[in-house]
Amino acid sequence: MKERVLSNSEKLFVQKAVLESTRVDGRTLDEFRQLRINFGSEWGSVHVSLGETRVLAQVSCEVVTPRATRPNEGTLFINVELGPMAAAHFEPGRQSEASVQLNRILERAIKDSGCVDLESLCLVADEKVWNLRVDVNVLNHEGNIIDCASVAALTALAHFKRPDVSLNGEEVVIHTIYERDPISIGINHYPICVSYGIFNKGKIAIADPTNLEERVAEAKIVFGMNSYGELCGIHLGGITLTSSDVLLRTASKAAKRARMIVQKIKDNILEDAEKRKNNKPVGFNECIRLNEITALAQDRLYIRLKRFKLDKNAQNNDSDVDDESSQDELKDTHAKSDEETVEISRDDVPEDIQMEVEETVVTLPNNSAVLVPKSADATNQWIPEDEMGIEKSTKKTIKKKNKKKKRSKEAISRMNDIDDMSSSEEETITLTSDEINR
Repeated sequence: MKERVLSNSEKLFVQKAVLESTRVDGRTLDEFRQLRINFGSEWGSVHVSLGETRVLAQVSCEVVTPRATRPNEGTLFINVELGPMAAAHFEPGRQSEASVQLNRILERAIKDSGCVDLESLCLVADEKVWNLRVDVNVLNHEGNIIDCASVAALTALAHFKRPDVSLNGEEVVIHTIYERDPISIGINHYPICVSYGIFNKGKIAIADPTNLEERVAEAKIVFGMNSYGELCGIHLGGITLTSSDVLLRTASKAAKRARMIVQKIKDNILEDAEKRKNNKPVGFNECIRLNEITALAQDRLYIRLKRFKLDKNAQNNDSDVDDESSQDELKDTHAKSDEETVEISRDDVPEDIQMEVEETVVTLPNNSAVLVPKSADATNQWIPEDEMGIEKSTKKTIKKKNKKKKRSKEAISRMNDIDDMSSSEEETITLTSDEINR
């Protein structure tokens, strides 16, 4: 499937928006999208999201024979997969131009810069070394895959732990995690890729371009920077010659961005290690439950409560009942007066919907809790529908009783009038049952 062709209207819209120092998604020219890092249950399994761009990285290792040119060093291999899951125009099982370019940029930034201590991966010189493989799978392509993939690959390497090894003569024994604790990979520095899109003949640079901005941009600059501000690699692509002022300005901003991301990676790794140490649940399923990974088109999950209603004014539910009379009737009901009104005690209410006045958390049948604020009046409280129905039924029964009393009094007064009139022979009045029960 071919990639959708952009219309001239879309291109002009993006270009004019950039000239006015604004962007389609509402960000400023130097603003980056939100970066999230989540770890899986296994070592070296990382999910990174940059806005709506999502990448999953997994590190694995195996014992292999070293290269003849470097017999005392291990090997590092980075593989990037761009399939139909990322975008519809990527073909499965076939490397596109974008995937080849992404592979080369990551290798220059991570592998060629000496990020990993390869000598620590040697087991027996000239015989056996560790081979690290970083598989980067792009889950959703919404622009700036290079930055997201570099963060995912570097975080996966820093989070990964290889099995411990012991030598028994010439035999190499690999221990499981139940026998010995795994060993972390030696990381010399943390190179991060920071991308900028170039517009207006090399005069304007925007940070973290989206997919639409990348296709409209005249050129693209990718800086490989570490936390020390050192340049680990640079990539220039496009047809526009960029001035030296734009390069220096974007390079200084990229160094600050790389420093911030490296600190975020270290903090997240320490937090994950603390969770594993305290036997807390970790993994992608826990992240989904905590609303840390959401749908692609939105940053929040919206939940509708079907069993609850917000009682804004508990005294004005029935428009036919006056405020003063309803308050008095409710007080009489709760006080359990001796008048002829319907009384509902706590024993008549099911236990699963009983609410205590002093508690602030009410347990419901579905193993959920509802916070009920303490207030002088009963306004603006979350109450279950069942209890609200009982309260409404109490008001209705009280209303019906009052109406019946009024009707009975009217009927008695009318009957008295009939008795008085029956003594005279001039006039006789007949009342029907409908009029009596009216």
